[in-house]
Amino acid sequence: MRTHPRASCNGSALARWAGQPSTRRLRRLPPPPWQQQHRGRQTRSPCSPDAQAPRPDRKFEARAFPTTLIVAAALLGGASYHLFAPAGRPATLNQDTFVPYAITGRDVISPASVLLTVRPRRRDTAPPYLTPGPEARWKHALWSVEFKQPELQIARHYTPLPARDGHDDDDDDDDARAGTLRFYVRAVAGGEMSSYLGRLPVGSDVHLRGPHAGFDVLRRLGARRRVVFLAGGTGIVPGMQVARAVLDADAGADVQILWAVRSAGEVRAAAGAGEDAAAPWPPRRGFWGGAARPADLTPGMEGATAIAAELQALQARYGDRLAVRVAVDELRTRFTAGDVQSAVGRGGSTPAAGSGRACKLHDQLLHQQATELEPAAMPCRCAPASSPGKNLFIVSGPEGFVAHYAGQKIWRDGVLTQGPVGGVAAQLQRENASFANDWLVLKL
Repeated sequence: MRTHPRASCNGSALARWAGQPSTRRLRRLPPPPWQQQHRGRQTRSPCSPDAQAPRPDRKFEARAFPTTLIVAAALLGGASYHLFAPAGRPATLNQDTFVPYAITGRDVISPASVLLTVRPRRRDTAPPYLTPGPEARWKHALWSVEFKQPELQIARHYTPLPARDGHDDDDDDDDARAGTLRFYVRAVAGGEMSSYLGRLPVGSDVHLRGPHAGFDVLRRLGARRRVVFLAGGTGIVPGMQVARAVLDADAGADVQILWAVRSAGEVRAAAGAGEDAAAPWPPRRGFWGGAARPADLTPGMEGATAIAAELQALQARYGDRLAVRVAVDELRTRFTAGDVQSAVGRGGSTPAAGSGRACKLHDQLLHQQATELEPAAMPCRCAPASSPGKNLFIVSGPEGFVAHYAGQKIWRDGVLTQGPVGGVAAQLQRENASFANDWLVLKL
């Protein structure tokens, strides 16, 4: 397994890790059928179009064909997927097979990142991630889908952005019910999937599988009302999912997002030719202003990129219940242990949380063997009188980024688990009894 050096407290954190593709959700799919020959027997990849096709007649199997015809047939089969898909194969989003979606929008955020909008080729009247009824509400507070890279036969999970809050709510609901999804994709060196997705034009097909539910953050939060979400790069998207779910569920909840990015261009677009230059962001400091610090993202900031505009829309929706601070690597700003301590200590006080001991939802020790993709709802085993729940400190981003702030995740029996709390979070647990007792640390 690739290892990352322990980060020093000096220098910029995100620079070390933003260029390292995260392997937490990257797995190689079986090779296509024509690459799986062994002793005359052919096996099929579950992702190939003919994976579930009926077994052909043995007499037909026995016939010999020239190699060129076999290759031609394979290529023709892939090209005619939409016309000749095997009977019984689901045509809409499901957890077993990949289905085609069309890219309908491609908003460039920076030279290395885009916001992709996709819609299923076949409309699903009841997308599996939406609750039944006229309102297009998501079933899960935190969830993802898998994208397939057909050239290399690999798949990776991506988290969709929350449904857009627009001026025409009916149009937004129609898009959600039609299965429209949006994804923030940043190409990184060595990132086979992100590079593939980043170069696809509008009209191209992509193949998705899911949905896959993540941590049940609402049940873990329980009676508590505080969430601090520390995100690196595209790890901001799960933070947006969590913020919307938590703030919609409880009018008294409070969420703070700390977002670390490589460049200011991820947050604010540069002024084009003939455009008036707006006030600089982050605000520049004079020679007497001291060291640069993370800056607040405000709803009134002009020139926001597509992804920053999504955050501004959430801020406009929830007001001062959602705070967003940004650290920019190229400006040598970063989030220190002091910044995290300030965030978890921010806001009004809440009653002390119960210990959560022996509860898989609230016991930090039991989370060491937990995986972020939860197969089903788990029961809470806390005593009812204890007002079960924990405030949540969640870290999401590249592998090294997560390890620095919350400790490394651990592979156990082929499954990536949470592992023990480490890094900055462990330091805060040792120094702050309230953080150790009242907060649950989660790694995405």
